[in-house]
Amino acid sequence: MKALKTLNTIALLIPILLGFIGFFFEEYFLYAIVATMVTGFLQVVAGVIFWIMFPKNIEIQVYFMLVALFFITIFSGFNSDLIWILPPMLCVYLSIIIYKK
Repeated sequence: MKALKTLNTIALLIPILLGFIGFFFEEYFLYAIVATMVTGFLQVVAGVIFWIMFPKNIEIQVYFMLVALFFITIFSGFNSDLIWILPPMLCVYLSIIIYKK
């Protein structure tokens, strides 16, 4: 569980640190944007690991349903700016699940 918390913390810190560096070197803002995609991937990996460890946990099942909802809406062509609120909310939700356990 400690490794999972570490993975999640690193995933969250990468874009934040690159964003702060971007105030001094503008090209790092672009790296921070790309790093948010890496963060999303690492969070899904952390979610899968958590799910393997605790398969009956209802919170992680809700997390994966929301992840599926996000990708279904993106690939179905649903065009709304509101859908982009979901990834940061998923990030916070998974972090709460991991740190609470």
